Amino acid sequence: MATDGGTDDAGRFWQDDEPTRAQAALDPGPGWPQPSPETSGDDWIVQPTPPTGTGPLPVTPTAGAPTAGASMAPPPGSHGGPPWTAIVAAVVAGVLLLGAGGAALWFFGSDGEPAAGPPSTSTPTTTVTSTPPPTTTVTSTATPPPTTTVTTTAAPPSAAEQLSDKRDESLARLDTDGDWAVSLSAKQDGTRDDRQVTSSGSHVFRLPDILELHEGYESTYAWTDVYLLKAEDLGSTVGADDDKIWMTIVDPGWLTSREDAEAWCAVEFSWLSGDDLDNACYPRQLQAP
Repeated sequence: MATDGGTDDAGRFWQDDEPTRAQAALDPGPGWPQPSPETSGDDWIVQPTPPTGTGPLPVTPTAGAPTAGASMAPPPGSHGGPPWTAIVAAVVAGVLLLGAGGAALWFFGSDGEPAAGPPSTSTPTTTVTSTPPPTTTVTSTATPPPTTTVTTTAAPPSAAEQLSDKRDESLARLDTDGDWAVSLSAKQDGTRDDRQVTSSGSHVFRLPDILELHEGYESTYAWTDVYLLKAEDLGSTVGADDDKIWMTIVDPGWLTSREDAEAWCAVEFSWLSGDDLDNACYPRQLQAP
């Protein structure tokens, strides 16, 4: 609207139906957030256009326009004023930091150690644990009685027993067919023979010596029959002590006469003659007593 001598400021302010900033803030606009223009308190003050005439022109208020003395503060929700929310948040954060620092100083004290709290008035609890007495186990082990081992060693058979065994074995094989053989030894226990000696160098022959002499002849004439007999076992040797005299008889197997037996003795004991030869080798006929 125009006035005399100039342009109506109110009409200029509301020209082209442009909404005020307060109206724009109330208008929701599009469905997405719109950037808010930077505003200040001066945007709400209308700067009058100097009149072209000589005197002041009255300003007729228009409906909806701000009047003199009305508050020029931005409407709620406007971003044009100071950032009060940020200021309040900063103040609260500072207060919290100061409180945390003071609490830390109080807790650790001046020397960096935690501050001692008030003395405890609670009564300590004493726990008494009952320990069972140790168990003593007595193990009784019966000790077996000592074992006594009795080893009975049979005594070796005596010379008399061995002579008797050899006689029995000889009688089992003896053939009294009337042929001839030779007697190389005829002695009883205690016989003294000055022409022969024992292994110990004695001329007295005991039963062990007689047994040893016979075993020597068995080894020498192992190729033929060797018998151990008593004088009573042959009919050609009869005497008072024939039951005590032990004889070693050698049978070559081919002596059929006394002369054959004498010839055999002369060959076997060629270094002897006369009584010495008869003492060492004497003819005997194999016949039953």
